[in-house]
Amino acid sequence: MRTKLILWGKTENDEKVLVAIELVEEENKVKTYVFKEDDATEEFYNLLLNEWRFDKEIEFPSEYKTYEKTLTAAEDILPEGILVDKPDLISRAKSEWHFVVLSKKLYDLYKDELEDLKEKVNDLSEFSSDVWDDLKGFWSKVQTHVKEKNLFRNHVESLKNKTDELFQVLKQLRNKTDAEFREKSQQYFDEFNAKLDEIEEKIEKGLGLQPIFEELKVIQKNFKEISFDRDHRRKLWNRIDKEFKKVKEKRFGSASNDRSPLARLQRRLNGLMGAIEKMNASIERDKKELEANKNKIGNSDGQLEVELRKARLMMIEERITSKSEKFQDMLKTKEMLESRIQNELRKEEERKKYEEAKKEAEKRIKEKVKESSKLLQENEEDLKKASDKIKDTTTTKKDKKVISDKAGIIDDVKDKAEDLAEKAGEVFDEVKDKAEDIIDEVKDKAENLTDKAEEIFDDVKEKAEDFSDKAEDIIEDVVEKAGTIAGTIMKKVKETIDEVKNKLEEE
Repeated sequence: MRTKLILWGKTENDEKVLVAIELVEEENKVKTYVFKEDDATEEFYNLLLNEWRFDKEIEFPSEYKTYEKTLTAAEDILPEGILVDKPDLISRAKSEWHFVVLSKKLYDLYKDELEDLKEKVNDLSEFSSDVWDDLKGFWSKVQTHVKEKNLFRNHVESLKNKTDELFQVLKQLRNKTDAEFREKSQQYFDEFNAKLDEIEEKIEKGLGLQPIFEELKVIQKNFKEISFDRDHRRKLWNRIDKEFKKVKEKRFGSASNDRSPLARLQRRLNGLMGAIEKMNASIERDKKELEANKNKIGNSDGQLEVELRKARLMMIEERITSKSEKFQDMLKTKEMLESRIQNELRKEEERKKYEEAKKEAEKRIKEKVKESSKLLQENEEDLKKASDKIKDTTTTKKDKKVISDKAGIIDDVKDKAEDLAEKAGEVFDEVKDKAEDIIDEVKDKAENLTDKAEEIFDDVKEKAEDFSDKAEDIIEDVVEKAGTIAGTIMKKVKETIDEVKNKLEEE
């Protein structure tokens, strides 16, 4: 967009004059130079057109008039008494220059903000994620105005070059901080692995499982309070989870395998905890950005920037509200899962007791059946003789005594048979209970379909967020390089197009 015009015109006395008009952005003023026809030679006209118009110094004639006016939306930019051959160019320049001044104010505002960020960066002795986020937020605002074409190319290039320098400084600090962080993470990683080695050794030795389980809970709690790099965190989390599964399998048997409701709920809880941490961190970043923008809104230069900042504050507040609602839903889901896990643990204990009682009952039934069978075999002959004697009405006293003895044996056998019937009833009840357990298990498997879908969603979401974190830096570098190349090419093209248009207007 040109900020200098050269036109032929005339005065109120109908004298032909050459008019040169320029916008002084910093002062929000329009300067007009009027040259007499005698002084407006072809050579001087070409100097104005080819050099002065492109901000090169030239020597003006000894006599000319200078006019100065403040640029406003209502007033004309031409001095009174001066008319030009192409008034449409003046009207267009008036509207365009008003935009140029506003754009320059916006650029100055961003330039000052960038200077503040530069001071923050220069004061840093180590990497600061807050300053990094501030710089990213700043460049995001600039990019918004670039897309809306509110800033000119030279302004954008100036801001971009200075922003890139600050990003480079922060990246160097981050690399240094990352190296120190990885070193500390490795130390913690080795310490936790040593503790888990001790836990694994205790499990193999068959030591008390309840104390081991409590130790694992303490290790898990401490693990969550320490910052690890992503690889160490993932490996340690998997190791802790593996040891928990070993303990649960030892305590509860095969019911605590990876397909069990308890293991499924634990996996969901683990995934949810990771999502909760990420969501909380995201909300905190948005809150910091909100506070930073609130602090800066009072320093806005011009109504345009005030409105832009207010709009951005509304966007951040809306984003925080949305994320906070999701965060509360996550916390409710966490409480629900923890409650269900406790219920499953109680069920596991009850299943274990049931299995032990069942085995004991089966063992006793087998022993009783064996004893009764042996007793019947031993007294089979005597029972037969007793039966024959009962049929004989001439039974002697001695025989009656024998019959009485054998009747006692029959009573014993009858008692044994009743015991067997009672045990059979108990077995029937146990079978009935087992059937009810199977029905409950079928219901659980039906619920698994919904739970499995939620697990898949959580896993996909977590992987997408991880991919987003890795891709972010790559995208920034590509955009920066592409923007630099495209900006250079477009600048050359624009200059060529302007030259051609000017030549055509002259002709």
